[in-house]
Amino acid sequence: MMTARPPDSAAIGECGRSTAEVGQPRAAKVRTALAGSQTNLQRSGLPPAALTHSLLFWRTKTAFSALARTECFPDCLNVAPMASEVVTRPRRKRQRGQSLVEFAISSTVLLLLAMGLIDLSRAFYYSVSLQGAAREGARHGAWFNTAARANGFLDDNDVMTAVKQALYGAGFQDSQINLVTAGGCLSPTDSNTVNNKPYPAGAYPATSQTVNVYICYTDPSGNKFSTRASPPGDNSWKLGDINVSILMNFQLITPLIQGMFGNGLNLAYNEHFTIQGKP
Repeated sequence: MMTARPPDSAAIGECGRSTAEVGQPRAAKVRTALAGSQTNLQRSGLPPAALTHSLLFWRTKTAFSALARTECFPDCLNVAPMASEVVTRPRRKRQRGQSLVEFAISSTVLLLLAMGLIDLSRAFYYSVSLQGAAREGARHGAWFNTAARANGFLDDNDVMTAVKQALYGAGFQDSQINLVTAGGCLSPTDSNTVNNKPYPAGAYPATSQTVNVYICYTDPSGNKFSTRASPPGDNSWKLGDINVSILMNFQLITPLIQGMFGNGLNLAYNEHFTIQGKP
């Protein structure tokens, strides 16, 4: 009994067909289809990036169409890749140090803004301190001693003691606090009759970070006095008025804020109190 000789394994492809039968005709067919699609796309005038993506898409589609999607396509077809099919991705340029440069530029602006906020915060802090000191001085001078039936603190020394105690809390020293007795009843620039701000520029201290204190005493008859050496020994100043004004030359430290407002700001606060007493 004769046995059929199996076909030569070298002549059989992985799909059961010979290489000469399957591989070569199909390879030529695919190359012809790919070449035609590439030529048509190159004539279309597409940009390089779009042309690259289109070529990749049409090569894949044309290859599958030419082989009719046979099950043997991946194994039976031995087609070498074309040189033009190799896609080279463009290398990204090095951006080493870019973040550092951006931070250096932006940090300068942020630093100026931060220093400006600090300057304005300091000005607000001193404004509150001046207002509190003026209130304490006026209230202390207007206080009435019921037992003695006299205004025992209605004089320059006692009023200044209360003002200084309030300003010490804001960091002021005695050398920075000046009592101005000449013209203590300031003449406002808007001509108001109660000696409230705004005050003339000459009333502010010439030295930065110093304050001028003005005390104006008004008796019940409406007479004004810019100084009192001693308190009255009776209740004759009842229903009079005491006005304590504190003016400061505030020093700015930020160049940005100095460019907007100058080297300093003039801060001024005053407080009125009615002098207390009993009939």
